[in-house]
Amino acid sequence: MPRMMTTLSATGALGHEPIHRDSFFEGIKQPLDFIGADAGSGDSGPFFLGADAPMNPREWEEHDLELLLCAARERKIPMIIGSAGGAGTTRGVDDYIQIIRELTARHRLEPFRLARITSEVPLDYLRERMQTEQIKPLGAATPLTPELLDRTSRVVAMMGVEPYFKAFDLGADVVIAGRSCDDAIYASLPLRAGFPKGLSFHLGKTLECASLVGTPSMAKETIVGRITDEYVELEPMHPAQRCTPESVAGHSLYERAHPYRQAYPGGVLDTGGTTYEQVSERATRYWGSQFVEDAEYRVKLEGAGLVGFRALTIGAVRDPIAIDSLDWVLDAVRQRTREQYSQLMEGPGQDYQIVFHQYGKNGVMGPLEPVKQSLAHEICIVTEVVARTQEIADLVARFTLYRLLFPTFAGQKATAGGIAMLRDEVLQGQPSYRWTVDHLLPIADPLALFPITIEEIGA
Repeated sequence: MPRMMTTLSATGALGHEPIHRDSFFEGIKQPLDFIGADAGSGDSGPFFLGADAPMNPREWEEHDLELLLCAARERKIPMIIGSAGGAGTTRGVDDYIQIIRELTARHRLEPFRLARITSEVPLDYLRERMQTEQIKPLGAATPLTPELLDRTSRVVAMMGVEPYFKAFDLGADVVIAGRSCDDAIYASLPLRAGFPKGLSFHLGKTLECASLVGTPSMAKETIVGRITDEYVELEPMHPAQRCTPESVAGHSLYERAHPYRQAYPGGVLDTGGTTYEQVSERATRYWGSQFVEDAEYRVKLEGAGLVGFRALTIGAVRDPIAIDSLDWVLDAVRQRTREQYSQLMEGPGQDYQIVFHQYGKNGVMGPLEPVKQSLAHEICIVTEVVARTQEIADLVARFTLYRLLFPTFAGQKATAGGIAMLRDEVLQGQPSYRWTVDHLLPIADPLALFPITIEEIGA
């Protein structure tokens, strides 16, 4: 009988809509060795990191943590949560630990050891590193510069598996970590137990989004993953879902620049030689995944900085003549705004910037939309104004709203009312942030940027 380690993934983003309970309770009937959950993502944009704001309602995060914590402590198995709070900031880690304390008291759980791992990187540390070496870009256009850091509010580093190893070496039962590679959450304990590196990271890759690995597509449903020295096997806990070779191989391509290779701190997962096989009605097994060691240990840095303050208006046009002239109408609104507020500079990084999102024409792809002639009978126009103050944003947004109500264009039949506004008001959005840091930082010690502390909870 080959040795096996079994884990459970109930969500790909803890607190980002509550976990569905039925498949979760089915999953915890399995003989589990640990429970994991990824709580963060950069997909929601740079605001949450830059502003250090929670990504999800506390009620939903508490719901998910309660399910996972109670199940883990009742079975006396480890629980690992990575990228706490969404952006993985220190505040997010501490907020989760406070929820854990409250849940422990509410359910009178037996005492356990909790590891706190943080991942924020001081900006002065990066400035010092830049004095002696170049910090190379990952997704950024240039190497990291002092000017980029001056425009940055906060930076986190994305940890690999080593901080988790250390936490368990220190006796942790529960780990609450800052920004983390999603896959490291599920790969860490199998790797620490000596399972093959390629299979361990591929297990993490296919579990990190829970039921997105199955078919039909479902979110927030539970998947159970089993790893041996020869293979990984995935099985969904929702009765209507299956893991098939197509669905598992398809999710192995998820969020990748290359179809078979995915980089981590310390190396690259190569799934080019992986074989997938259906082994039961609802379970798929795979093997052959390899991990290629990197000569240099590098971690990804994520940083965000404030751009300005945001105001929005929403309206729609249904007049076919106006739709044919819409680009001209919007250019005219932009020009009239420049004339009205000639004392202000318009454009990225200036006093204000106007972006017209035309949903029904090119609202999703913008200038990259290949279909240039929309056949839509109505088009929604979201006007987004970003300015250096909220007052300027509100003022410019209201001016554009009224100019859209009274457009002038060739072939026009009516004299006013060309645009139907959702509401005659300006909506204030979240402040606007941009990604400023998307770079790779070599570190000699994989633990160097990730302080770990242990505390007794429930004692």
